[in-house]
Amino acid sequence: MSCSSSPASAAAPNPKPSTKAPRYKTFPEQVWEMLACFRSVQLAIVLLSLLALATMAGVLLPQEGIVELQQIKRDFGPNYRMFKAMGLFNVYSSYWFVALEVLFFFNLLFGSFQWLKPAYLAATRNTFFSASYIKNSPQRLILDSPESVEATLGRVSGWLRKQRYAVHQAPTSQQNADDRLIYGTKGNFFRFGAVVVHSGILLMLLASVYGVFFGFKAQKLAVPGETFALPDSQMFRTNIDPSIWLGSVPEWKVRVNDFRIEYYPEGQSPGNNAVVKQYYADLSVLNAQGKETKRETISVNHPLTVDDTVLYQASFNPTGKLFVEVDGKPLTLETNTEFMNRPVSLTELPNGRALLVFPFFVQQDPDVTRNNVVIFLRDAKGFVGAQPGKMPPNLRLREGESGELSGMRFKYVRPEMQTGLQIKKGPEVPWMYLSYIIIIVGTIMCVFTQRQVWVAVTPAAEGQGAQLALTFKTKKAKLSFMKELQRLQMALRQAGYTDALLVASAPAVSEPSAEKVPVLT
Repeated sequence: MSCSSSPASAAAPNPKPSTKAPRYKTFPEQVWEMLACFRSVQLAIVLLSLLALATMAGVLLPQEGIVELQQIKRDFGPNYRMFKAMGLFNVYSSYWFVALEVLFFFNLLFGSFQWLKPAYLAATRNTFFSASYIKNSPQRLILDSPESVEATLGRVSGWLRKQRYAVHQAPTSQQNADDRLIYGTKGNFFRFGAVVVHSGILLMLLASVYGVFFGFKAQKLAVPGETFALPDSQMFRTNIDPSIWLGSVPEWKVRVNDFRIEYYPEGQSPGNNAVVKQYYADLSVLNAQGKETKRETISVNHPLTVDDTVLYQASFNPTGKLFVEVDGKPLTLETNTEFMNRPVSLTELPNGRALLVFPFFVQQDPDVTRNNVVIFLRDAKGFVGAQPGKMPPNLRLREGESGELSGMRFKYVRPEMQTGLQIKKGPEVPWMYLSYIIIIVGTIMCVFTQRQVWVAVTPAAEGQGAQLALTFKTKKAKLSFMKELQRLQMALRQAGYTDALLVASAPAVSEPSAEKVPVLT
């Protein structure tokens, strides 16, 4: 990777000694030369490639705060410690990813200065070419005008202004006494398209680093009626090591008022056992004094936002409590033992029998479309009503259903479910959205281009009238620009202008010959 500003000059044979004293370079100029390698395009490509690979790793590997830590440990087993030490389970907040972002930020920032000044001057400076230069330009339009110099100049200037060109006339010091020079330009603003795109990328990088040092993630399983502070979540972690974290944790608390699950109607499931249609959590935000400041029902893809902290409805899970009625009396059961590696509830009843309940849950047990329980009764002899070689008498009930078993009436009211909340503080999010908008606007600006026209009007060589010469420049949309100039050509012909030549491309010569160059008409 070469950092030399003029490598070709180093190989010149027998250079002549310079008679000029070397110009002393200022300290900023020396620093700028030292940064030549750092602001190079090659380094930008390397950094972009590394960032792309890191982003891919963050997409493919589970990230802490999104996937439960125990699940990650189970999936990666003995390799967990190594991947953890490399920061691969927290890619976007790892030290090396932040370092890559900072390096790319300064690479892009310093690299932008190389062309920022030329782009600014091209967009804001009015340049004028001499009449001889315009008439010998490789791209030119030459016409003989029956009008005077001033009238010809006024006609062309008026046409350009109608096409939304900004027209500037050269000062008298830059033109001959009888000549008139004008410069027309439009689309100057589009020169800054690349600047706008780079500004958006720089803002995006700054916002990303800002989020690392000021954001956090948390996960919380809460039952209806529970109130919790954010640091009390089962999984609370800052985006970077707490010793250098600069953010703060909100003082408000969250109360879960209610949680409910909405199911698809029987037989209308979209398939693949997707029987849960949506689940909702009714949440209240409480200030430090315990007063409710905000209340909202959230669901999947419809979170609750408090300042720069967002609470997402992420999951749900049974707590192990079952609410039932036995002979009309309410009873709360808990899964307190196992039967063939399955959690079950075994509860002694006042009549000396034992109630054995097997719970089944949607999205946990295969082929289960509604939460239900299977109830058995036991006494001192074993299962009540059991016969050799047959399944003991049992009762299967869905939520809200009632039934009788061995002379006792049961009702399955509901299981206790807890909502799984994912909490994220992302102060960088609005800045990220702003950077995306800036990048989109800059990209659209880059589609268009600046159009420049230079016109020279000189007195006719013989007789009355004048000669108009025009040259032009654009980098994009050249076909539409040529059509625009052809419309000018036709307008001038209708006004009596003759010998129109629109030369698209020709070698630069001192005195061009109209018969030897291609003409567009």
